Amino acid sequence: MEDGGKLSLEEKLARDPAWFNHPLVQKFLRSIPVIILVGSLFLLYGYFLAHKIDLTTADLGRHIKNGEMLLAEAADSRGFENADGRRFTVPSVLETNVYSYTYPESRWVNHHWASGVLSYAAWKLFGFVGIQLGFILLSFATLAVFLFLGKFYAGWGIAGFLTLAAIPLLGERTEVRPEVISYLFSGIFFLILCRYRETAQQQVANTYGRRYLPRVGVWLWTLPLIEVLWVNLHVYFLLGPLIVGAFLLESLLVHRAVFGRILLVFAGTVAAMLANPFGVKAFTAAVTIFENYGYRLAENQPVWFMEKIMPEPNFLIFKVLFFLLALSFVLVAVRNRHSLYGRAQDTPSGSDALGRAGALRLSHIFVAAGMSIMAWFAIRNIAPFGFFFIPIAAAHARSIWGNHTENRVLAAIAAASVIATLLFFALFSVPRHFPYWREFGLGLEAGNSAAIEFLSENKIEGPIFNNYDIGGYLIFHLFPREKVFVDNRPEAYPPEFFTDEYIPMQENDEKWREELARYNFNALVFAYHDATPWGQKFLVSRIRDPEWAPVFADSKVLILLRRGGKNDTVIRRFELPREIFRISGQSRAVLHSTV
Repeated sequence: MEDGGKLSLEEKLARDPAWFNHPLVQKFLRSIPVIILVGSLFLLYGYFLAHKIDLTTADLGRHIKNGEMLLAEAADSRGFENADGRRFTVPSVLETNVYSYTYPESRWVNHHWASGVLSYAAWKLFGFVGIQLGFILLSFATLAVFLFLGKFYAGWGIAGFLTLAAIPLLGERTEVRPEVISYLFSGIFFLILCRYRETAQQQVANTYGRRYLPRVGVWLWTLPLIEVLWVNLHVYFLLGPLIVGAFLLESLLVHRAVFGRILLVFAGTVAAMLANPFGVKAFTAAVTIFENYGYRLAENQPVWFMEKIMPEPNFLIFKVLFFLLALSFVLVAVRNRHSLYGRAQDTPSGSDALGRAGALRLSHIFVAAGMSIMAWFAIRNIAPFGFFFIPIAAAHARSIWGNHTENRVLAAIAAASVIATLLFFALFSVPRHFPYWREFGLGLEAGNSAAIEFLSENKIEGPIFNNYDIGGYLIFHLFPREKVFVDNRPEAYPPEFFTDEYIPMQENDEKWREELARYNFNALVFAYHDATPWGQKFLVSRIRDPEWAPVFADSKVLILLRRGGKNDTVIRRFELPREIFRISGQSRAVLHSTV
């Protein structure tokens, strides 16, 4: 004891309870900055994901209906019965456009049929909240895979900073969609292949690698099994063999010792793509899917086109991260110019160097180039670019700064940065500036089914003319009682349907009258935030058209009924005064007040 009766530090430590000095407790205490870092990263990503579902313009309703029909057929071999007594069997649901009365025999390949079954089962058991929680869990699993691989390369601090930078890009795609499965599976493919690649490179340098390689190599054989699931869940199943192909090409050029094994895995993954109801047609339809698009989707447009017409922070963030990723390749190449591609004999020995050789990885170059091209040419791919940015940039950070990236102080600084960002985003509702995010919460938006309730309560019948965006909403609520004119599956309709019929009839009144006589529309149901010039022009024309009466409008949907006959009673009760609509110029209709 020191003078004055005060205990020395050594004496205080000696008086700590025994459990406090247990190795597991000490390890936990040392891990607190990492726990806070990882937890705050998932909270930040979860903030982007936790928003109410708007079914009016989403694909989700159609996916649920797909699952309902397929499971109904499985329970009854006679198929799914329509209101007119016609039955639909699995082949028709999977390959024909049964939801539409315009082109019901149009052939298409339903790549995501199994996702529909899972969606319907989740909705039936747990409702929309359950579906959304499932989507969030899959999104979290995806982030965990890429974050873990980033940590494998550069430690928690660098991985945390890179993930923080990428999370806004991940917020680009937070609508409940089957593509989250593609994000997860592509991450698992990349994780397993990266671990195998790095371990194989070590086996020449030390015995640790030779002991570890067989265990890592076993996981390679899970990739064809995952591909069997993937090919039935989402159209991006092609990423599986492409990612394996990137590592196969690298092994052929640089690491031939593992070429044979990766070649077998590649062959197994390609063969697995045939394990689907369509056989080879699933592959040919996937590679030619955009050739059958007669309708330009915003999500499939390039960055440089969309940033001119749609203000969004992610376009700038993507370009910054793309530049940083490209710059990191250059810096690694310059730093390791004497051993550019990291042959095994040039790799430093020791378990600490496992998977962290300083040279350029050709497989990373191929994958980064592919993901970058996909993102540049279609903004829907900005999110997967963000995921792959994390581990590839982490590997480069380790190559440039070496062991300095594994620093507990760096992890603590990263944790503080993420917490500060989370507070800033929550305080200023930053996610509102990103797609899909409107209201924090889970489940369906309040009043989201109001338009359908109006149609049902007033027994309004078709034929219904609807716009592209709202098709899935109508399919979910009305099929098989009513079919749609069009829905948000451009591949399910011939291109000439859009170019010669759907778009011209909204632009030209004469063409509209021609199609009106052909189909005898009884009701118009429109998601009136349709930003297309033809959609807005059509709304203006119909609001001014004395043959049509607006009878329902909320914040998203507008319903008009054709005058005469069976609609007169409903029109007398619910017709809206045209004064509630404000028309800006000659091309845009804006609802002035909510009814």
